[in-house]
Amino acid sequence: MDMRRFSLFRLVYLLFSVFMCVVFIAGIRSFIVIPEQARAARAEIEEMLRKNQEEAERKRQYSLEQAEKRRLEAEAAEAAKPKRLSELYTDASEMRITGIGDSVMLAALPQLYERFPNGYFDAVFGRTLFEGRSTVYALEESGELGEAIVYSLTTNSYVEEADIEDLIAHSAGRPTFWITTYGVTNDSNAKMRNVTSRYDNAYMIEWESLAMQHISEWILPDGLHPNEEGSRAYAQLICDTITHELLYVPDHRKERLDVEK
Repeated sequence: MDMRRFSLFRLVYLLFSVFMCVVFIAGIRSFIVIPEQARAARAEIEEMLRKNQEEAERKRQYSLEQAEKRRLEAEAAEAAKPKRLSELYTDASEMRITGIGDSVMLAALPQLYERFPNGYFDAVFGRTLFEGRSTVYALEESGELGEAIVYSLTTNSYVEEADIEDLIAHSAGRPTFWITTYGVTNDSNAKMRNVTSRYDNAYMIEWESLAMQHISEWILPDGLHPNEEGSRAYAQLICDTITHELLYVPDHRKERLDVEK
């Protein structure tokens, strides 16, 4: 082998040695660097997944809170929804009745409270419809009107249909009941019947016709005020009429009587 070929051989060997050194170093580096990169990448992925998990949990919690909020709002809306009186009561004696009256109602006051323990009755001797009006206005203003209003205000005064309509208009949408009278010369019974026939929330209580059938049994010597037995019948007639008109009769008028409990 001459020197030229020997030198070439040495050069090739040297290059090969350098190459192998490079490969070896690269291999060593891969054992050190690549796992480190993998760990960094894995940590980054795990951090991303952790954040996504936290966000998913926040979204889930928000969704649960919104669902609960909607449930509570729905319950509140349902509770606030006006209910028909027939859904609340089976007998008018359970209702909150407001009575505005004159001495006929005043004479029956103990029996009225006996029949309507949740009621409120404001009756004054000699009261006219016009004097009773201020009481109605005050109760309307203060929100103290009951679920139904009973009027006995036409014994002591001549009234016009417009006066009756005015009280209906100030009854805050409640059903109103108008008690017929007797022993007087005015025509208030006819006017009350005319007005109530035009309103879905106005009704008659026919005390005159019932009392006249029992005048010797129920009416005091003045021919106007009920005695104890008559007062009990008076209170029962009011209760029966309200029960019949508001709680049992499925006609178109009852659809208008959505009164809050």
